[in-house]
Amino acid sequence: MADKEDGILRIHVYELRVGMCVSRLEAPTADSPFLLDRIVIESHADIQAIQAICDYVYIDVKYQKSFSGAIPTRNTEARKHLSFARSFNQTANTFQRTGNLIKTVMDDIRFGNQFSVSAVKQAVSECVDKVLENPDTMLLLTQIKDQDQYTAQHSMNVCILSILLGRELNFSMEDLNKVGFCGLMHDVGKMKVPLEILNKPGSLEDYEMDIMRKHTLYGRNVLMSARNVYPGAVDVAYDHHEHLAGTGYPRGLNKTTLSIFTKLVAVVDTYDAITSDRVYQRGKPHLMALGILVKGMGQQFEANYVTQFINCIGFYPQGNLVELSSGEIGLIVEQNKADRLKPKILLIQDSNKNPIEEKILDLSLNIADASGKRYGVKQVIRPQDCGVDLAKYYQDGKFTKEYAVVG
Repeated sequence: MADKEDGILRIHVYELRVGMCVSRLEAPTADSPFLLDRIVIESHADIQAIQAICDYVYIDVKYQKSFSGAIPTRNTEARKHLSFARSFNQTANTFQRTGNLIKTVMDDIRFGNQFSVSAVKQAVSECVDKVLENPDTMLLLTQIKDQDQYTAQHSMNVCILSILLGRELNFSMEDLNKVGFCGLMHDVGKMKVPLEILNKPGSLEDYEMDIMRKHTLYGRNVLMSARNVYPGAVDVAYDHHEHLAGTGYPRGLNKTTLSIFTKLVAVVDTYDAITSDRVYQRGKPHLMALGILVKGMGQQFEANYVTQFINCIGFYPQGNLVELSSGEIGLIVEQNKADRLKPKILLIQDSNKNPIEEKILDLSLNIADASGKRYGVKQVIRPQDCGVDLAKYYQDGKFTKEYAVVG
């Protein structure tokens, strides 16, 4: 926010309120819906329209004082949107469209129909664009999981996480599209596994496990029979359960024969599988999953890819819940690249695990809690452990709202 000059105050569009008088838009786009610069904001829709065309506006302070009471100043309670709020809905729409497409593709495969390779490639291309534009939002969306849609959602998440890791490894646009396609299609062979085995709530019998493991062979065959499929995706579908030491399946291949994309997808596939709820097991917290990946470095996973994956998503990635040193519960909404142990957190529950009015807490500011002790992260927890439904947060528009800032 800028200081007042001659009765005019320059503010960011996310500080706009109903009743304000905008005297001028800063660098509006050519398709501005407003015929005149002076605008009295009468509804939240007016605010959204302004936010869509510029970043800053100029407020008529005299009008504001006369007609609308207090104006925002440096002494009023600070309020902010989340860093990705402005682009969240558009990015989420791309994520949703691709998720719906992979469900359609899997249904086609299950019923023996041909699927549209070109549609899959187009969807992956859009995901690559959104990962490059809004990686934080895409990472957050991979954390909103639905056990009932595990296979399709897992494929979508592996696609996004593969692109994110490829970005960290400085892949070209062409290779980002290829690895995204590999990630999206790596588990299509599961559509040929009988549902009573695929969705069995308990442990699989040995013969059932043998059938389940054949999904790699089924996936290879499905992709080989489709036209214009990237050949590397066939290898990934067939080999993503192989290990560097030759202890995986179905062929016991070792690191010398596994492709780069296979090694990469194996890392993110394992991470998302470990952290997701499935019919037969509960997902594990983020840090525990990273520990499993680190333990498998060199024997099961390519060490550099594990290291770069951790660099990519961080110790506290968006969408994870944490219990703070105060006992309060918060949702990580922004990483701190300068200090990865001090992210921005949306406080959502008090120390008794009761819902509160959400506030943004920036751990890098070293703010003290109610007892006078400095805030810190105690542990990463699962949403289910504190009754939090991330899907409902998404549906309720929590990621695009404005929040008060702690301290």
